[in-house]
Amino acid sequence: MFTLRDVFFAFIWIALLVLAGRLIKQKLRWIQSLYLPESIVAGALALLLGPQVLGAIATSVSGEEALLAQGLFAEPIRTVWSQSPSIFINIVFAALFLGESIPRPRDIWRKAAPQVVFGQSLAWGQYVVGILVTLIILIPLFGANPISAALIEIGFEGGHGTAGGMAETFGELGFEAGADLALGLATVGI
Repeated sequence: MFTLRDVFFAFIWIALLVLAGRLIKQKLRWIQSLYLPESIVAGALALLLGPQVLGAIATSVSGEEALLAQGLFAEPIRTVWSQSPSIFINIVFAALFLGESIPRPRDIWRKAAPQVVFGQSLAWGQYVVGILVTLIILIPLFGANPISAALIEIGFEGGHGTAGGMAETFGELGFEAGADLALGLATVGI
């Protein structure tokens, strides 16, 4: 569990990482040429400074009791980070239409119809491709979980918010790796 102090420091770490991501992006032209947002650079930096890279190096050099065995980020801070996406996606969707007047349904449909058709074509294409690849390749050759068929549309069409929000559902369905895979696909899909 975590305390209010952990939440405070978790968001201070995020602010510092995003600031560092911005500075890194300003200094390295090759990152600018990839059009990566500062948040992605910050996430890569957090990965390097966390238990997956820095912690693994410290553990391999000094053992499990090393000072940096968990990286720079304590377990409660990582817990706050892991629980944040499913809450913040609600704020994003709740604020979408604030301050906007709602037009008549006919006007909405006239403007939105081409986008609806295009969006549905992409969405159903992602479902079909995901299901076919999973049924024909992933399950027979690699023994993949059948739920992996949904990863393409969760990652690409849904994005990071959907991928983060689905983490609990993946866990309930016995596919814990699904959340990480969906977040990875969402990152690639940027």
